[in-house]
Amino acid sequence: MELIMLSPESKDPLYIQLYQYFKGEIETSRLGEGEKLPSIRGLAKSLAVSKITVEKAYQQLMSEGYIENCDRSRYRVNKFEGSVFKAAWPTEVQAAATAGKRAESKIIYDFASGEMDQDGFNFSLWKRYISKVFLNKERLVGYGSIQGEEELRSEIARYVHNSRGGKVHKEQIIIGPGVQSLLNMLCSILKADNCSIAFEEPGFKNGRHIFADHGFHIIPIEMNPDGVNMDELVASKTRLVYISPSHQFPTGYIMPIGKRNRLLRWAKEVGATIIEDDYDSEFRYFGRPIPALKGLDSGENVVYLGSFSKVMPPSMRISYMVLPDRLLPVYHKNATLYNQAASTIEQLALAKFMADGHLDRQIRRLRKLYSEKSLLFFDALRQVFGERIDVNDTESGLHTLITVKSNRTAQELVDRAMLKGCRVASVQDYYWENIPEEYPRMILYFSKIPAGDMLAAVQALKEAWFPDETRITAKACGNSL
Repeated sequence: MELIMLSPESKDPLYIQLYQYFKGEIETSRLGEGEKLPSIRGLAKSLAVSKITVEKAYQQLMSEGYIENCDRSRYRVNKFEGSVFKAAWPTEVQAAATAGKRAESKIIYDFASGEMDQDGFNFSLWKRYISKVFLNKERLVGYGSIQGEEELRSEIARYVHNSRGGKVHKEQIIIGPGVQSLLNMLCSILKADNCSIAFEEPGFKNGRHIFADHGFHIIPIEMNPDGVNMDELVASKTRLVYISPSHQFPTGYIMPIGKRNRLLRWAKEVGATIIEDDYDSEFRYFGRPIPALKGLDSGENVVYLGSFSKVMPPSMRISYMVLPDRLLPVYHKNATLYNQAASTIEQLALAKFMADGHLDRQIRRLRKLYSEKSLLFFDALRQVFGERIDVNDTESGLHTLITVKSNRTAQELVDRAMLKGCRVASVQDYYWENIPEEYPRMILYFSKIPAGDMLAAVQALKEAWFPDETRITAKACGNSL
């Protein structure tokens, strides 16, 4: 056995260094099956380390099956079968991490993220509400309610009624750490009576993949400017559909009241379930938000999904689902299988935050901020790109679609934008089936771009996609921006 070198300056503890040494010796067959390792006392003395250091290293090797204990102080190498995967050596891991950091550092303007403006939330105020929760220690030493904390469910029921027109009660509401977590739960609830589900095309790709992973057959339904194509939906014979009628992603279409009523009549006639994802509904910049389908549903046909990730920092990971009463027995039958993963601390803080009226103030604050930024954004797009793009203007939401009049593919545009520090997403990524397009369409969010950088960000895109054209300076756009 070669000399073992341990470094006190290393970020890894001595016992980890020793463990890694022996692990490498065994995996490379320099220590073979049945060979004995040095005694704990003898190795500790030769390395000038404590016996505890050697014991911890040996215990870790034994717990992973590399060695076995053959008497009180000596350990023997087990048979090592090798790995079907090539192990990544520390230098390779470090190189991969460094490459990942380099890729992240290139992102200067993130047009692909709907995350909150960094100035869009009062963190000092939120900190006070978190601090208040810590005064109630008895609520924090358990796992919390499986369905979600009662105070928060009560506030959400009131919020959905006041802002979205939905008459719901707290027993229908289930809290979860994000919509995707709730969809996994919903799949298990709906699977017994459904084998297929219709999705908007293009639409919420993560949602489709979740249902596909649970064995559902995905039926893409064409999107029209007034919502899903009802003829295609009826012809599909499915009794389950996932839609976002208040601000469809990624098209931004809003389903008018007539189409909503027709969809509800269809669901009632065939006994279908509509999953309503109320995406971006808070950000309608002119007039009142359109009532949710849940508020129009006189039957038991709508499952309502809501999230606070656009009005509160998404790191909080609090979303909610409203089940029709008819599905509650199915949920409660398997409720013990659904662990509550949303933080009890943040649930209680949010409940009090809402009760004191701060959520309504926060939404008004963001609506004003994003309304102003959207004007800057659309003005910059038109000033900088001119006739080179077609803009799908919208009076709601945090993003828009643009059609780029270029012979390059959508992926080429994505890659070229990244080289200029701009992260963008292609509409093609949100189709379940490959749909040919005359010109590539791109999704651009403006929420995370600082208002003062809006012109420079849009200009960077222009330089990425049309590098040979004249640069529009800030002075040229000064009258508009």
